[in-house]
Amino acid sequence: MVSARLISLLLLAVPGAPALAQSSAESPARNPTPDESWAAPAEVEAPRRNGRPDDASWEDFPGATAVPAGQDAAALPQLPEVPPLIPVEDDDAVPRVRPRAPRRPEGPPLPPNRVSLLGARTVGQGGIAAGLSLGFPTMSARVAVGLLPRVDAIVGVESLYGLMNEVRVGGRWMVLDGGPRWSLGVAVEGGHAFFLRPASVEERGARYISGRRNWNVLPGVVGNLQLGRSRGTRLYMDLRYHLSLDTEAIQRTPLGGLPPSVVTGSAFPLRFGAEVPLSEKTSYSVTVGGDLRTRPEDADFMPVIAVGIVTGF
Repeated sequence: MVSARLISLLLLAVPGAPALAQSSAESPARNPTPDESWAAPAEVEAPRRNGRPDDASWEDFPGATAVPAGQDAAALPQLPEVPPLIPVEDDDAVPRVRPRAPRRPEGPPLPPNRVSLLGARTVGQGGIAAGLSLGFPTMSARVAVGLLPRVDAIVGVESLYGLMNEVRVGGRWMVLDGGPRWSLGVAVEGGHAFFLRPASVEERGARYISGRRNWNVLPGVVGNLQLGRSRGTRLYMDLRYHLSLDTEAIQRTPLGGLPPSVVTGSAFPLRFGAEVPLSEKTSYSVTVGGDLRTRPEDADFMPVIAVGIVTGF
């Protein structure tokens, strides 16, 4: 008790002792609370989502265009207007325009092909046409020579690949001329056939297949129709009556007596096909048809098919 009072008196007597005592009395606590005033966020007014922009602020930005005093804004140079872009959602929805290739200049028209050997159109006076065909049952070669503007002479050969060979002569006459598109006429051919084997030892050989006999005459009607342009396909028909004269007739039945010296027979050859032009004077040909026969020893019907080539000179 006495010591405490002595200490107080000493402090009062020593200069500056009260301040030291005060500082020691007011010393901070061991774990004081930290000052967090610096961490408090400043209150800033957030801009509105759809707020109106401050036009005055950006107009005063450095570099803004200012209209000089006393001058009209319309007199200043104006930038060209740019059309708005069209939004494209899908590339497939936009039609794509392909550039067209330049057209080639058209040349002069091709000369027509009027060389026909299988139809009714003749080759003309002084003209010559030749043709070769291979098929079933025969192969053939023919030459047509123009005697008159509408009349041709015809020479040809027909062969069953060596088993039967026939030499023919004849002619055709263009009766109706429908211009370059169609024509109709008549034709006749006759010939003598030579057979490899005699009729007495032949049962179903060259005579049965070809329908020919020693002498043959074939009159008929011919015509043609051209399709499309001057180089279009030319269709043709050939309808004939075949009169055969057999000078080697034999008696097929016992006790039938002596056969006559000449036996006649009839058949009806029908031909249809086309001549397809390859150039001004050359075409290839396709033939289909058949022979309707009345001889009892011949086939009732024999099909015919052939392909060939026709050219003019």
